[in-house]
Amino acid sequence: MDDLAELHSAYNQGAQFRRHRQQLGAPDSLTEAGIVVGGVKETIMSRAAVANLEELRASGLFLDPLIPDRAIVQEVRISGEWYGQYRKGSRVLDAYTAIAKKVLR
Repeated sequence: MDDLAELHSAYNQGAQFRRHRQQLGAPDSLTEAGIVVGGVKETIMSRAAVANLEELRASGLFLDPLIPDRAIVQEVRISGEWYGQYRKGSRVLDAYTAIAKKVLR
């Protein structure tokens, strides 16, 4: 998350979802579990990215862990395969699995 605008966009996604569902006349109930931060490069983060993450953590909406950026995810999307079947995709799968265990009922 390199841009504060991305953080604010994440906050607004729930409201936008509800508006669109209402326009369609569809049920608009939504239980917000939090915000997943994906595609995180595990190099040294910029000061802006660190500040954004701190702001998100302080909001109480952050769902831990961060989802790491892995080239395998983009590579297998092209072929329509699943990154979880590859060793290099296991860290991404593990992170999403940890989040799913926290939010799925």
